[in-house]
Amino acid sequence: MGYRSDVAYVIKFNDIETRDNFVTLMLAKNEPPITQAINECEYGYKDDPIITFKETDLKWYDSFEDVQAHHKLMKYAVEIYQHKGGRYRFISVGEDGAEQFDEDDNENDLYDYITTVHAIETSFPRIPTGESTLTTTEE
Repeated sequence: MGYRSDVAYVIKFNDIETRDNFVTLMLAKNEPPITQAINECEYGYKDDPIITFKETDLKWYDSFEDVQAHHKLMKYAVEIYQHKGGRYRFISVGEDGAEQFDEDDNENDLYDYITTVHAIETSFPRIPTGESTLTTTEE
C-alpha cells in the first residue's frame, strides 16, 4: 500500500500579472510532468497572486516524476521570479504524523495560507449535568 501523506503548498508573487505570466511560462515549457503539475494547482484567484496545491492521502515520494514536477514549480517561482516576489511554502504530513517543511519565504507571510495544526477531537457521549455514571453498592 505504501506510505501516504497530506501535502499542500502555496506559491506567491507580487501581482496577478506575474502569477499569470509564470503559469503561461510553465505551460509553454511543454514538459508533460510540469504541465500536469500546473494543471493540478489552483491559480484562478482574482484578488490574490497565488498558486495553491492541496491533496490528501497520496504517495508523495521524491523519486516520483509528478512529485519532482511540483517541487520544480516551487523552485522555478523563486529562480525566475524572485525579483517579482516569487516565493513558496510547502508542508507534508505523513500518516505517522511526521512533518516535512520547505520554503523560500523571506517575508514570512505565507504562514497565513498554510500551516499545520495538531488537535485531538472526541465524540464522547454527553453526561447530563449533575448525574454520575459511577455506581456504588451500599452494604
